Amino acid sequence: MNILIIDDEPKIRNGLINLLSTHENWTVSGAFSDAASALKFMYESENDVIITDIQMPGMSGLDMISRIRERNTDVPVVILSGYGNFLYAQRAIELGVRKYLTKPTNTRELVATLEQIESELLKEAESLQSVSDAAISNLLVLRAVQHMEIHYSEKIGLKDVANELYISPNYLSELFRKHTGQTFSDYLLTLRMEKSKSYLRSIAYKVSDIAGLVGFSDSRYFSSTFKKFFGMTPMEFRGKYAEETGLSRLERKNES
Repeated sequence: MNILIIDDEPKIRNGLINLLSTHENWTVSGAFSDAASALKFMYESENDVIITDIQMPGMSGLDMISRIRERNTDVPVVILSGYGNFLYAQRAIELGVRKYLTKPTNTRELVATLEQIESELLKEAESLQSVSDAAISNLLVLRAVQHMEIHYSEKIGLKDVANELYISPNYLSELFRKHTGQTFSDYLLTLRMEKSKSYLRSIAYKVSDIAGLVGFSDSRYFSSTFKKFFGMTPMEFRGKYAEETGLSRLERKNES
């Protein structure tokens, strides 16, 4: 797993390099003292996780993350900040930050966070690989998957995608099950549920809005489907995410 570090304090930056370099499967892809240099590096390299400070010379860490998101990049970001400011944390959650840790950093918590992210990335890669390996043997299925990835928010079904490919729905259904091991509807539902989790990590969206963004016309049906899928309601997932990222702790501290 390639990890990029951005922190203007040399002691912290070097400490992170030493800590992360001891992990067998982790590589520090780069370490920078300012966000602008890190952004330029990011556009020319592959990074699986970003660890960044907030207050740095020039561009702030939050502004940098905003720039990254504008490029439709959902790379996981972990913030290490000396500021336990709720407004900073709130903005971080809006930008989909995976964890907000305050300095001095608890190294065990940081390592545990990175291990969790690594586990999720591996599962995602395995899932995509299983579909890709099966689908590559049939380009029609691969094109169907690509169409679903683009149009999952719309009202689409087996017939719509089959029409796009100029084949019969029954034939596409047969091919899809044969080459992916899933039915068309199961794959589409899984895709929509995973996309909804990404939206729920941002407090900028209401649950009713997210339902529409992932192709559900009824927010209640979306919520019940989400609960069946993940064992919790969308709001419970959002609350759990806020707790994991540290936002809820900062909110309670801010209110006290």
